[in-house]
Amino acid sequence: MENYKKYLVLAKDKSNLKEFAKRQESIFQLEHAKLDAFNTAGPTSQIYISTSNKLFDLYIEEEEYEEALDIAKELFDLVKTSSDVATKSKVIVNLGIAYLKNGNIAKAKKVATEFTFHELNPLYPQYCLFRATLAQVYKNKEEELEFLLHSYTSAIEKEQKTEEISNILIAIALYYERNGMSEKAYLSYLEIFHKASSMALEFTDEERFSFLIRLSRLAIANNNTPLAINLLTSSLPAMKEKLSRSHPLIKLAALTLKKTEKAN
Repeated sequence: MENYKKYLVLAKDKSNLKEFAKRQESIFQLEHAKLDAFNTAGPTSQIYISTSNKLFDLYIEEEEYEEALDIAKELFDLVKTSSDVATKSKVIVNLGIAYLKNGNIAKAKKVATEFTFHELNPLYPQYCLFRATLAQVYKNKEEELEFLLHSYTSAIEKEQKTEEISNILIAIALYYERNGMSEKAYLSYLEIFHKASSMALEFTDEERFSFLIRLSRLAIANNNTPLAINLLTSSLPAMKEKLSRSHPLIKLAALTLKKTEKAN
């Protein structure tokens, strides 16, 4: 499942080469693990498929989309006749996402129409997220929201990991915000904020502070300036401690706080 937390980020510190190097090292290690799994267990083994899927996720995260598509195509050829529904479904969803990320919308649509998932399919929530992303490309807002809500409901019913449920919640909140539905976006972000601990949400510093700034802005738009001031006031010292001095998020938070206090 694609990580929607990264879309929360309002600004990145492009000078942070340490984090980039760390992620590249993870990719390097998984590439070697994939090769080892191929040599020791073979391409149809579960360990090879599992390692390949993890590498696919990392490639998507790092926007190395051509590499992700290569893996998706390879795995699809390996499992297209498999009777393992979960494994096959995961590969199909990955293939559709990879086509989308590479700008091949026609082939992504073909995957979506050729492989229709039943609600009982264990990967149905992830399939719905893929269909929602496809609908966004076609600017079909109604269908996009429909699939997002189906994804959330199904994930709850299937008692999926809290991390996956929170990821879907973030996708829904981003949809509301992107489409100017301020009140629904605010309530969605507020729900995530209150559930963050119970859902064991793991944000990077940039994701966490961007999330708090987004929530603050929406709180202001929905007449809850005390919450916005409280969030920004408490966040700024932590930002200065965790982020580089020149990080644009610090300036953005300070500016938002200044405007809010002046208006209040």
